[in-house]
Amino acid sequence: MGLFNSVKKRLTKQFLAVIVEENTCKIKQKVIKNNTILHVEDHTFDIPSKDDLGAEVTTFLNELQEEYDNTYIALFLNTLGQGVIPVCDEEQLQKYHVDRHSVKTICVDTRFMMYATLIDIKWADKIFRDVGLDFVFSPFLILDYFIMLEDNLQEQVTLFILNTNNAFTIMINKGTQLLYGSFFNVAKEENLLYTDYTDEAVMDDEEVMDELNLEEDEELEIDTIGNVSDNSHFVKNVMKEQARLDEQDQRIIKYLSAALKEFYSDELYKSDFITHAKIYDGAGMHEDIIKYIENELLLDTSAVNISVRDAVIELALREVSV
Repeated sequence: MGLFNSVKKRLTKQFLAVIVEENTCKIKQKVIKNNTILHVEDHTFDIPSKDDLGAEVTTFLNELQEEYDNTYIALFLNTLGQGVIPVCDEEQLQKYHVDRHSVKTICVDTRFMMYATLIDIKWADKIFRDVGLDFVFSPFLILDYFIMLEDNLQEQVTLFILNTNNAFTIMINKGTQLLYGSFFNVAKEENLLYTDYTDEAVMDDEEVMDELNLEEDEELEIDTIGNVSDNSHFVKNVMKEQARLDEQDQRIIKYLSAALKEFYSDELYKSDFITHAKIYDGAGMHEDIIKYIENELLLDTSAVNISVRDAVIELALREVSV
């Protein structure tokens, strides 16, 4: 072991996991020395908008950095312009309708390639310009982190879902092999994220739906999902409870159905019959969404409560320890 690594292990390190939502910023602080946790605290702030952390958050983060020289700020990226492909080859991006010159990519263990648009990266740089930013973690990396913690990853095809306050992430795996992935920000007015960060045209809602390869006449509305019959469980039960679902919950079901349709119908993907669904829930998924997955999609479904901020800190700690 080198002298430098030995010294690093004895230093006190502070990790700050940050999630920026529409009008809220959530921060988890963890201070560690010699693998011993000295302090853990959660903080939640109201902010002017997701494009402006505001003076309170900026001051708070800078004051924390002054307390510890070795401070690492890690952002959970929950913006719309990101995705994943099941191969680690930038040359294949065009095949998946992604402009390789407009995105930043990261290959994970030669298993899959994540990407985020340069617009998204520029957004993160801009809102943290007065604070600094050490790591940016994709929701696919967070979801994969939880998947890889599973004791026995069977070779059955499984639908994995990461549910957060304003977004959900899908990865369909056969064992550790990714077959398909999608990310959806289900908050209102997500297209506003792209304002002022690029010379390109701002995406509107219709363009966002085009990115999902949905034609207008094929769009799966909440009341026609799966073309279910009048006697189906979904019509008898879930649809009658629709009043209990807010617009965001309805969008989750709508986009989930669209993603599964793409997985099964697009020749780009090695589609196989999904037998199980596992939900990593960081926001309290509505029980009727789980009922839809289990009863209407006929999937054996399990769910577990998780903390995205804990996962962000763990991944940042791994990066620092390398």
